[in-house]
Amino acid sequence: MAGRAFAFADPEIIRLARTEFVPACADDWYQCRRRDAEGRFWKRIISQGPRSVDALTHQGIYVFTADGELLAFKNAGQDVNATRDQIAMAMRKWNALPAERRKPGAIAIPEHGQPDRNYSRTPPDGGLIIRVHARILDRKGDGYVKGSCDFAGGDRAARDFLWLDSRDVNAIAMIQGTRGHKAALPNALVRRILRFHLVDNTRGEPEFWMPEDVRSSAMIATIEDMSTEGVTLRIDGEALLATDADQDKADRGYEVKLTGKIRVSAERVIKRFELVAIGDHWGSAKHTRNGERPGRGLLGITFELADPKITSNRVAPQGARDAVAYFRPN
Repeated sequence: MAGRAFAFADPEIIRLARTEFVPACADDWYQCRRRDAEGRFWKRIISQGPRSVDALTHQGIYVFTADGELLAFKNAGQDVNATRDQIAMAMRKWNALPAERRKPGAIAIPEHGQPDRNYSRTPPDGGLIIRVHARILDRKGDGYVKGSCDFAGGDRAARDFLWLDSRDVNAIAMIQGTRGHKAALPNALVRRILRFHLVDNTRGEPEFWMPEDVRSSAMIATIEDMSTEGVTLRIDGEALLATDADQDKADRGYEVKLTGKIRVSAERVIKRFELVAIGDHWGSAKHTRNGERPGRGLLGITFELADPKITSNRVAPQGARDAVAYFRPN
């Protein structure tokens, strides 16, 4: 979060990343666990850094050669100058390497081999990718404006992705009836949205809601419009999420209303998926305590259909680390 807000918002760092390096971003949680060629390569990189290979986290900015030599490392994305110094040091070390190692084609990259399926995530066949943004808000009159907090970058939108599998898609596409007909959305999808996506990740890595934290919920699809071209569903919902049945005792909670539209074509293809959640959020998780706003504050979360052909839209949802719990939540 801080790295995106500071180091990787700096024009010079962006220019260097684009022109002097091959930028890559990966989730260390997966990289450290995967038992395949990529995982072994990553372990070789981090073994050259200051942390033990068995450390709980290896998050940071690494600069390394294609054959696995670590040139620089620092976990200081919040410090623009430190990141610039890191990049400059890496470039000096690179330029000091023998010319034979630096020329094009000098490194033969072997075949990747079979990925470790336990720690590889790809969008489900026949499913959908939904782009998710969360942002703190403030009330202004009858509307909302961008929120403010003491944590630098905490007022920016956080990103994630919601994945629907083929069962979710088929269940929605099969909703039929006359105008005004109401139907429940797939239970697994509703629970997935509630537990893994109605979270405050604006200041860091969130904790997800446990099954018992879902104190109440409802999400209904109503046929709003229908024609020979397809059906438009209006989505209305509400939920109370809290770590204690007594809201006053809950360390963290979210009382939220949801509204949206889903458009299903005559061929039963979902062409539009939009959902907005707005409500009072309070408390924080282990990694989001910095800059926590006192009391209850507005949190808004949007969901919008994403193009699966764009590589950056295929990033796995944060909650999909536990794929079983994510796709079939209690």
